[in-house]
Amino acid sequence: MNSEYTDLRVQPPFSDWADYLHLSSFDNGRLTELRNSARTRLVQSAEQFVLRLHGVADDADIPANTAGLLTGVPENQPIVMTGHQPAIFHSGLTFKYETTQQFAADNKAIGVAVVIDTDVGDAGQFSYPQLSPTEDGASATALAIETVATSTTLYGHSRLRDVSELKQLGQHLNDQLRGQSLDAAANGTNAVFTAYANLAAVRATAMEANLITRWQNGVGSRLLELPLSAIASFPEVLTLTADILKQPIRFAKAYNSALDVFRDEHNIRNTANPFPNLKVEDDTCELPFWLISHNTQQRHVLEAELNGNETKLLANGGTVDTFTGNITAEALEPMLLQNIQIVPRGALITAFLRLLFSDLFVHGTGGGRYDRFTDEFIRSWWNVEPPPFTIASASRFLFTDQRKVLQRLDGIKASLRELQFNPQRQFGTGVFSESLEAQLQKLLQQKQAAIDQMQSVHDRGDSAREIGKQIQQLTNEIKEAVTAEFEPQLQQLAAFTPEHRDAVNCRTYPFFFAG
Repeated sequence: MNSEYTDLRVQPPFSDWADYLHLSSFDNGRLTELRNSARTRLVQSAEQFVLRLHGVADDADIPANTAGLLTGVPENQPIVMTGHQPAIFHSGLTFKYETTQQFAADNKAIGVAVVIDTDVGDAGQFSYPQLSPTEDGASATALAIETVATSTTLYGHSRLRDVSELKQLGQHLNDQLRGQSLDAAANGTNAVFTAYANLAAVRATAMEANLITRWQNGVGSRLLELPLSAIASFPEVLTLTADILKQPIRFAKAYNSALDVFRDEHNIRNTANPFPNLKVEDDTCELPFWLISHNTQQRHVLEAELNGNETKLLANGGTVDTFTGNITAEALEPMLLQNIQIVPRGALITAFLRLLFSDLFVHGTGGGRYDRFTDEFIRSWWNVEPPPFTIASASRFLFTDQRKVLQRLDGIKASLRELQFNPQRQFGTGVFSESLEAQLQKLLQQKQAAIDQMQSVHDRGDSAREIGKQIQQLTNEIKEAVTAEFEPQLQQLAAFTPEHRDAVNCRTYPFFFAG
């Protein structure tokens, strides 16, 4: 894979990020107190989590990360945060983590990545280019999907395939990549799949394996990391959660109102964007939390039902718990003993992370869109100014040369009609060969002379039918000359089937294809 990123989106410009970085403070004593203790707890817990995974890597005979972690004292140093599901990273995510790490290091900040292990998905899925036989006995490249995991479940519970399966898959990928002269990608794949096999042998989870192999390849290897499930158990997070559960319907209505205002101000007509409204019916409402059972490895949307002084928490059609009177953080702790958690979802994830921990949060393009709503909701509900966020995303492609050819040919095809009917607009740009440009200039001069003659004939009131035929003939000659020059090139487009196009334009190939 070409090591150069393209399609960079960094907002604001990277050189301006330092202007946004400072130790955030709130004009809210209670939030400030929660934030101070939460930040210390985050750094200590993340250090322990990373060190534990270094131990897993050591058990699997994987070289330890020798680069120093971007840690420190949160009372004196700002915290730069980012996060994503513990999946196999593609170029956009790799760039986001590399940019976050570089910025934190340059500015002597603590760098923390949150592992969103509470989402559901295939933690081991990745794309790769596969050679498939064609009807004429040749072979063509198409986009294929594989996985190193055994099932689609909560990311934090996903398991690796067994050692023999991973070795077979690694060999298959090696054969496919080398068959397409992608030797650097094959080399990177071989190294990572050796690590996956070793990690499977020591019974590492898919989440752990994804983090360790990513660190081994230097992607976010200096960042502290911690799963969201661990953060959701912090007393400070439970306190914010309890505050919402004390007044669930008021919160849901305020959330929906903020969403409506946000959509109206940004001319968004789709009511599912950036998030659907919470359901509110009489004394029952939906809340932006998951109720997660780690025993059953399932999650369900949390709802609350009010009945006088009583609050019922509901999920999946059943009652999870019932509280009488005030709901406190301590009252939520017994659920943790049953391996049941209330975990924020959607915009509430970064709302909590930014309120309690972050001084600057680095998003990709998707998070950057929805966190503009989070900004407004933090201001309206908590009445504080949210710590800032930035955006970092980019693409890196595997078939860079083929993609350039495809883009050029697509450009020719898209502009062919314009080239046929207004070729003079491209004179001197190098689009046409010298011989064709000379021919077109001559034809256009003849056409213009005929048009001028037609105008004179019309002015006299005479018939210009024969001149019109001459103009049409010249128009056809111009069109045919342009078509003849580009037709051989456009015939190359036939080699780019839809499947081949998908493989060439794919920006989600795994980071280890970079070699």
